[in-house]
Amino acid sequence: MAPTIETLLRENLYGVFGEHDAQKRRKNIARLWAEDGIFVDHNTRYEGHSGIDNAVVWLAEKFPSFVFTERGTLQAFNGVGKIDWGFGPAGEEAVLTGIDVLVMKGDRIGALYTFVDPPKK
Repeated sequence: MAPTIETLLRENLYGVFGEHDAQKRRKNIARLWAEDGIFVDHNTRYEGHSGIDNAVVWLAEKFPSFVFTERGTLQAFNGVGKIDWGFGPAGEEAVLTGIDVLVMKGDRIGALYTFVDPPKK
């Protein structure tokens, strides 16, 4: 059975971007992402499985004790979905918040666009 967009959003948040074990993360990328998938954030565009892995490595190295949490209601329709997330130390209030917008390609992730909320004042 093909994964749903809801499943892809959650498994990508926790099993790719939240996974610190490189071997597990790379297996998850291969399973969830199209080979030519793209990830775009406010800094740059990452292409393919190795590019996506490089983006996660940078994040894990910069914030080794941070975890992702879901916020709000996940929404999905017609091969596009969004998930609101928080990112911060486990058990504490999120330091960063934002949303991921996912576009499916077949039964995998074709593109992921990340929008980071402005810092709280």
